[in-house]
Amino acid sequence: MRYTLHWGRDNARRISTVAELESLLSFLTTVRGREGAPHGVDLLPAGAAGGGLQLGIGHPHRAFVVWLEAGSGTYPGAGGSYGIDDDLDAWPEPIGFECGVEVVDFKPAWTRVTPRQTVAAAREYMLTGAKPTFLRFDPDA
Repeated sequence: MRYTLHWGRDNARRISTVAELESLLSFLTTVRGREGAPHGVDLLPAGAAGGGLQLGIGHPHRAFVVWLEAGSGTYPGAGGSYGIDDDLDAWPEPIGFECGVEVVDFKPAWTRVTPRQTVAAAREYMLTGAKPTFLRFDPDA
């Protein structure tokens, strides 16, 4: 299956292998978005208008993973469940991620995953097309 990774205001790239995904995510960790913020990106099946995963990429210590139900849209918090590592304490302050047209502050409860876990979640999603299994997903976080 092919996927599309969307980031920034108008950037998108179709990907068909985990190697392409990991390469692009690695690149995005080195490039800052608006106001110097790390990126919020959407990973969707190619041609889909919603659903998939949202990922926070580029903060050195924390990230986010949001599972979006099909038809829920792609704006942060639009019908999504936040991935949580219960062994990881909340970050002490909100973290701003560029999410297309604006920088959105993600509250500490939403960033209870590491950058490495975010890449692993994207990899698992791309291989299975299903919600990553190693995080707990909470729609009320």
